[in-house]
Amino acid sequence: MSENVLFLDTFFIMCGISGIYSFVDTAESYRPYVEKSIQTLYNRGPEVQSTHVVGSAALAHARLAILDTSSAGNQPFTDASGRYTIVYNGEFYNYRDYYAELRADGVQFTSTADTEVLLYLYIKYGKHCVDKINGFFAFAIYDSQENTLFLARDRMGIKPLYFVKTADFFGFSSELKGILELPIERKLNKDALFAYLQFMYVPAPMTMVEGVEKLEPGMSLFVTTNGVEKEQYFSLEQNSLEQSTLSYEEAQTQLIEQLTASVQKRLISDVPLGTFLSGGIDSSVISTIASRYVDNLQTFSIGFKDNPFIDETYYAQLVAKKIRSQHTEIQIDNAKLEDSLFEILNNIDEPFADSSSIAVHVLCKYVKPHVTVALSGDGADELFAGYHKHLAHYNQMKHKTLNAIVATTYPLVKHLPQSRSNAVFNVFRKVVKYADGARLTTSEAYRKWCSFASEQNVRCLLHDKNFSENDLLAKYFTFGEHADMNDILLADQKLVLANDMLTKVDRMSMDNSLEVRTPFLDHTFVQFVNSLPAEYKINGTMKKRILQDAFRNDLPEELYNRPKKGFEVPLFEWCKTTLVDMQDTLLSKQFIEGQGLFKYDAIGNLINTAKSSSPNDSPAQIWALLVFQSWWKRYLS
Repeated sequence: MSENVLFLDTFFIMCGISGIYSFVDTAESYRPYVEKSIQTLYNRGPEVQSTHVVGSAALAHARLAILDTSSAGNQPFTDASGRYTIVYNGEFYNYRDYYAELRADGVQFTSTADTEVLLYLYIKYGKHCVDKINGFFAFAIYDSQENTLFLARDRMGIKPLYFVKTADFFGFSSELKGILELPIERKLNKDALFAYLQFMYVPAPMTMVEGVEKLEPGMSLFVTTNGVEKEQYFSLEQNSLEQSTLSYEEAQTQLIEQLTASVQKRLISDVPLGTFLSGGIDSSVISTIASRYVDNLQTFSIGFKDNPFIDETYYAQLVAKKIRSQHTEIQIDNAKLEDSLFEILNNIDEPFADSSSIAVHVLCKYVKPHVTVALSGDGADELFAGYHKHLAHYNQMKHKTLNAIVATTYPLVKHLPQSRSNAVFNVFRKVVKYADGARLTTSEAYRKWCSFASEQNVRCLLHDKNFSENDLLAKYFTFGEHADMNDILLADQKLVLANDMLTKVDRMSMDNSLEVRTPFLDHTFVQFVNSLPAEYKINGTMKKRILQDAFRNDLPEELYNRPKKGFEVPLFEWCKTTLVDMQDTLLSKQFIEGQGLFKYDAIGNLINTAKSSSPNDSPAQIWALLVFQSWWKRYLS
């Protein structure tokens, strides 16, 4: 029997949450705001949207049921005494482990939901309930007797949680647009805009609205009439982990066992379930493991009819044939990408300009009619060193003499034509970027290789000289003198994974009411991988070394030693076609000068560069500007 049909009396609920805690009076006067807030999260929970007001708290929930779709799973959910109420977004995979313990304490369960178990764990353990959870989550629990509110976000940052504190109330929501329905001042956070133009996303804890924050991964909040206390209950810091003494072969065996257990936990579902199968190593490993426990596993890949250079369907077909999955290949053309482009702009809650999100949106949109839950390979690159930049960091750390020589070539190679839309010019782009980074310290190189635009280039775009580098970001870019690749990977997990990759997957999947589960990001598995020596993950010739070797006998040989491809979209072509009308309005002289944020001449130069034969990253920067302008026009103008 398949693992995913063993527990039919169980349910998980993916959703959106919002709420207010009043510092000055009961929360009843805030009910209309909270009801509007939860309506903005309709795509996260299209089945039921509910609001409950008790004492100083107004709590709201939008439901997308994954297991047991009965009304027993509706939230907000209150315990038998009526004292505690929870709104919860997530999955608590090991919650059944606590049934016996809680029943022995006298708890009489009224549902089979992980929500109810979590609530009673909080009643018993208080803030330490988060230590019991294996899964991902964002939740809030109100204690009407003590008049307190407790909130927490999962260890890896898979589920988002925004919050704001004013003199009169504390508010929270799963999305920034949910916060913006609350009675707050809407004022641009200029430091966040500065960071966004560099990285294409806004790193936590900042948001694009001044006074609003993202709760960072592994953090909790405790709210009382005296204010808000923040606490870190989990840290990814490498120095908190013991270095593994396992041999390379022993580590492979343990890796397989732990990843298999993680996949099994994530196969429980009463709605159709499948896996993303891109044809790369990561999704192929997850699909291969899942196929051992699910009969006729559904797998999905996307093909790019208009761009064979990035099409990986051949490799996905090889894996699907080997694991005998029920495979669906979704052919995407530029028209479908353009449709998703405009859907993203219409639904965006905070500026986010990783252009691969457009392809992910298309994938989720066309997978949703087949399944409601999909497993993905997200997180493996940041755990095992899978990006091209990781090889650059490896070389930069290992070959100091060579770096000095390469650095001297930078004044010459920087004039090479560079473009992501041309295979040869893309090689030139990488050469130039490496030659530039080879001149720098590890911290400086990391910052450069995480950025799409330099601090200097961003300053050239901005009209106000008071835009600055926010000190909150320094923690992401500071490395010690003896840093190694594990330090780079740890930084990626905190910066790139949490703020870019997981944000992308969460936003694009929730826009389409699709739940995506990430087996690589089980926190116990992450801790295990982080404890392994760096050389197990990358050497001079091989990225994701131990992951590839551990599953070498299970995957088609053709998957190995081939170039890594990503979800690219034709931004270069769009800057000359699809995006022209948007540029003519959102980047027009009248709009720019009326807005007072950007220098019109600098944007004009950027547009001209984006249309040239050597655009480098200017199309991505144009896209970032259009995303921001569209958001600003909707929410701040």
